[in-house]
Amino acid sequence: MLVLRLRPRAQEVDGAGGDGGRDLLEYTESGELINYEAKSFTGRMTSGRRQQVIRSLISTAQHQPDHWDLLVPISPNPGELAWFDSLREEFPFVRDWRGLNWLNQKFAAHQDLIRYALQESGDYILDRIAEARAERDTLLRGIPDLAERYRALQLRAQEISPDYAIRTVLGPDGETAIHLLPKVNVQGGRPIRFTGRVSFRHNEPQDEHRRQQFEDAMRFGGEVELAAANIEELAVDAPSELGISGTFPIESLKIAAHREALDPTMRGQLTIRTSAGIPSASLPVEFTQRTTGFDGGSLYGQDITGFIQIRMRYDRRRGAWSQTLSFAPPEVALPQEMVPVLRFISRALPGQSMELTVHGPTVTQLTAPINHAAVPHSWDSDEAETWADAFDHLATLQRMTGQFFPTPPGYNLKDARDAQTAISLLRGERVAMPNTVVSLGVDRREALDQVSGGRLAFAAKYQAMVVTFGQHQIDLGPGIELMTIDKVLNMREARRALESDGHATVRLRIDRTQPAQRYLGTDLPDPDTRT
Repeated sequence: MLVLRLRPRAQEVDGAGGDGGRDLLEYTESGELINYEAKSFTGRMTSGRRQQVIRSLISTAQHQPDHWDLLVPISPNPGELAWFDSLREEFPFVRDWRGLNWLNQKFAAHQDLIRYALQESGDYILDRIAEARAERDTLLRGIPDLAERYRALQLRAQEISPDYAIRTVLGPDGETAIHLLPKVNVQGGRPIRFTGRVSFRHNEPQDEHRRQQFEDAMRFGGEVELAAANIEELAVDAPSELGISGTFPIESLKIAAHREALDPTMRGQLTIRTSAGIPSASLPVEFTQRTTGFDGGSLYGQDITGFIQIRMRYDRRRGAWSQTLSFAPPEVALPQEMVPVLRFISRALPGQSMELTVHGPTVTQLTAPINHAAVPHSWDSDEAETWADAFDHLATLQRMTGQFFPTPPGYNLKDARDAQTAISLLRGERVAMPNTVVSLGVDRREALDQVSGGRLAFAAKYQAMVVTFGQHQIDLGPGIELMTIDKVLNMREARRALESDGHATVRLRIDRTQPAQRYLGTDLPDPDTRT
């Protein structure tokens, strides 16, 4: 729970059948894989416990992590720290020992996790009774008492005014915010009027921007938040029962136009055209809301997937229009839904034009040049197209296997390469493997002698080759891996382990001139025809 709190991109690993040397995993924004192994050891890191850590490292190595962290409530002594540092010689991805001092420091900043863990502890509850005396005395039944009291106050609040319903919420800083909402089916209700003077400083960029927002809100129906320096004392004229009439200073004022729902909605098509007028991408769109102002208004909608939000502003006085697109993908979506949107924004470049065709009793077409690229500012120029290819690979794999699931959290370009590799395998192709070192388990001296006999070529048969995306696994079927070995990296250690334990793990280096290959099927190749 602490790691999930500190690392929002981390996720738990289901340990059923073994956790693969990791209790949690994380794909960073840059695509790096970090594995976390948590051990509940206390006291000292004995030889048996060290062997458990090494076995975890051997298991986690098959996932090819970029980093691996050990979380254990032990502060290492110099000997234990030297042993841990030596692990990097064989497992270069080993990164940090997160010990007792680190854990205590982090838990001190997250007391709610301690309360959660100790919530059944009678001693903990008794220690807190003095601090919660008032709450204990007035809310004897806990949450049911709180709900009953809150409901009674809310019912009483609705009786204050015949024109306005009252809703209370807690703000981000714990302050109480009161929302006044016109009551339904109340005709001719008394309005709340605000009177004040608005001013903006010249040659001050922030104020100039705020002035433009204010003018746009008044002219086209929008939103603006004014600072105290922009407003002189504000006078409020409201029904007396609300108790808010009068003149008073304010810290800020937010003005937002009412958004009216369109019924029926307006449907159309967005098309990107090249400088030669050739369509390069398009998406169906739908406008569902609008605001109005003194000179025109704004239409609000989205594309058919809901990933792209659209605001179109029209100026009746000038007979002009403009639109703004924002890209906001949802947390859960199928990969095939992402592809057309990413293709669209990757091609919405300055120098192209955007065409909006609105369908209705008559067809209306509006065209305007694209002034700004649609990709987020933090992206490279070709990043949207790269990600479109990445989602396309996963969508293609899902179509080929008939297994459909949302894009997993943390999906990255390495996952996309795995999907592309799986597609090649399903198409009957042989795929080169990136491995440079492999590990074999040996239980007999004869097998160890055979491995040590110089160059060795062998084939490994698998009952199932599985590719994993987040919590989802796709079984590609049986497969074979072909490898040519040119050197044993740990023969001396392996012989000692075989003598003492009856089992050894041999690390073998793959011949660089003959990269390892993988393909699907059960037929082994003719040794004389391998290339």
